[in-house]
Amino acid sequence: MGSWSVWRTARVVTSLFVLMVASYYLVVGFDNITNPTNPNASNWPFVEGVLSGDGVPADSGFEWRFIDATWFHAISYIGIITMETVTGIVLLIAGILGLRRAGSAPAWAHAQRWTYVGGILGLTVFMFGFMVIGGNWFVMYLNSKYNGLEPASQNIVFTLGMLILVTGVVIGSSITRSEDDVDRA
Repeated sequence: MGSWSVWRTARVVTSLFVLMVASYYLVVGFDNITNPTNPNASNWPFVEGVLSGDGVPADSGFEWRFIDATWFHAISYIGIITMETVTGIVLLIAGILGLRRAGSAPAWAHAQRWTYVGGILGLTVFMFGFMVIGGNWFVMYLNSKYNGLEPASQNIVFTLGMLILVTGVVIGSSITRSEDDVDRA
């Protein structure tokens, strides 16, 4: 085993960060799967409340956007849980591959395609799903009972942070190759 360069260490640390983000998505998915309808410990009432406009002022002018169909709420809820869980699984794969390939800049960079896939899935849930659809179309920002914009923003920030960190390490590793960064893929 060769000496550890700064970039090799950065690849290991970055892979560990990817695993931390994966664990977050997996725990969120697990919580929603194992406790789907508890009104005090589940996101089901939240999804139902946002989509039906429960908590939005009656004179908001957005009433026509709300959907009170239980089947639509259920499909949306299952879709969110599926996306969170799949994001976690993809990022788990990315983190494990990243740790296994940390000794080689090209092999590690190649493994990061999984991080980018997981990152876009996570952003689809929280940026598109929660901010665009929930936050703006279903006017969650006006909802006094169900407003998940702050947690969604936090999730967007750490998901983007992960993608930025990975990109920086991919670029840095590739332009400053050291002797221990031989391709062992």
